[in-house]
Amino acid sequence: MLSSNAHQPLFSLKHHSSAVITCALDELGLYPNYMLSGDVDGVVMLWDLELRAVLLSFQVVRKVHSSTKLSGEAAPPLGFSNEGVLKVGFLSFSGILGNDRENQDVHFYVQCRDRHLYIWKVSLSEDEVGGFEALEAAECKSSLVLLHTLDVPQHGFCPVSCVSLSATERQFAIPHDGDGIISLWNTVVTTSEPLSRETLQVKHVQLFSAAGAEVKCGAVMCISYRDALFLCVAFESGHVSLNSTSGKRLAIVRAFAETALRCLWSDDVLLTSSAEGRLQCYRLLFTTNSVDDSGRDCGESTPSLVIRWEVSLPKGVGSMALQRHLVVIGSWDHTLRLYDVGSGRVVTILTAHNGAVNDISLAAPAVAESVSFGYDVRHPRRSRFNNSSLRGINGERTDETRGNVYIFVSSSGDYTLAVWRIDFTILSALSVSAV
Repeated sequence: MLSSNAHQPLFSLKHHSSAVITCALDELGLYPNYMLSGDVDGVVMLWDLELRAVLLSFQVVRKVHSSTKLSGEAAPPLGFSNEGVLKVGFLSFSGILGNDRENQDVHFYVQCRDRHLYIWKVSLSEDEVGGFEALEAAECKSSLVLLHTLDVPQHGFCPVSCVSLSATERQFAIPHDGDGIISLWNTVVTTSEPLSRETLQVKHVQLFSAAGAEVKCGAVMCISYRDALFLCVAFESGHVSLNSTSGKRLAIVRAFAETALRCLWSDDVLLTSSAEGRLQCYRLLFTTNSVDDSGRDCGESTPSLVIRWEVSLPKGVGSMALQRHLVVIGSWDHTLRLYDVGSGRVVTILTAHNGAVNDISLAAPAVAESVSFGYDVRHPRRSRFNNSSLRGINGERTDETRGNVYIFVSSSGDYTLAVWRIDFTILSALSVSAV
């Protein structure tokens, strides 16, 4: 394992005035230089990471109240306890991006503790995107539009989950109170014109119990999509279930005696963590059933979960992310730990925060090696080595080195965000030179 000094963040950002609960890069890579963040006080910020500048900052619930007051619509009651932000994310549609070169519309969603999910649009002009100053307050108010509001009927603090269905459609999975109920909502773009309340339709498509009728699992703690067809759910009882978006439960396992806080599902890997700081990695296996209960040939595959490895973090797991062969764990002991997903081996431990790491967001693999903010200006020789020496005769990354670069951001209770670039080729070179 490499020491924590092997990597420091590219840079840190501190503009929030309270603990930063959530952060998000665009998982589709359509807004590669933008980042969203949200804090305990209910403030959301849109960042340009290339400029390291805030493009937009607003208090969500109070902005909603001012918007609904102007439109005459009813708004939820104000209160300090329900203004905090639980989740932010980009709502990117490749089918409508790039229609206007002078003005760029950024669509995103915010989930707050007031049990609502808000879908927003902000219009950024060319001057605002290319300038070094944050948008003025008056400009923010005039360019920011609330498109839709969805109810999140759960008294807990389970974040919603979102997945891309197509170039013009996204889906939300929303938790409910009791019986492991989840509802699915689709957001559909009906035109190539700039989005408005009328051209972005929101419709309810599914309601089902992820736990099933025979298992009492308590409150839904986490929902995570594998892709447009499947998702996993963590429960208060310690169970984790695998489900299809059609509502069918594929498998369920009692992972922990205590509450299962988080879960992630990628390919044949299931990752889950508990309230006591335990982290488990499962492999998904499929067994083909040749006959059903009545003796007829059915040819269905039944999934089963086999544990690969398990580790324990005594101070607790605050957040986690999974991409390809890398697991990134944000701990309540203020560190980030990088694990190899196959072996459970700790690759390195990163230290930059002075508070619990509340959230982690990974950049899309397609843009991780090329984003303009993703280079360490303190080590230009390493960057040159990474960008030239590792390329083949045609100038392309070789098979051995392609996909070794990861870009991610972390948000913390110390009011800061850290931006990281991890290159496993350089990590390997540093490890060899240290021997």
